[in-house]
Amino acid sequence: MTMEQLAEAVGVSKSYIWALENNPEQRVQRTSATVMNNLAKALGLNLLDLMGEAPPDALGENANPEDIVFFRSYMDLAGEDKETYRQMLELFRKQRDK
Repeated sequence: MTMEQLAEAVGVSKSYIWALENNPEQRVQRTSATVMNNLAKALGLNLLDLMGEAPPDALGENANPEDIVFFRSYMDLAGEDKETYRQMLELFRKQRDK
């Protein structure tokens, strides 16, 4: 598959695919879950194989790929930001359970 074909299948530009290939650590951190999922599908991989990682223990093997991306983003946050997210989640739960 050419870079152009992959870009078309994923729905991004050829230069974006080039950037992912040549600077993956910085670029993947800013890539949406949708693009990562499309990239994995186009390459015939699952998201975790694409990222070269095992699933986080907290999510398990059958986790939704978007949850995995969210969890990884959460893990990169500073402590006070994590606490803010936990508080927000608790507020959402309370609203839902009313």
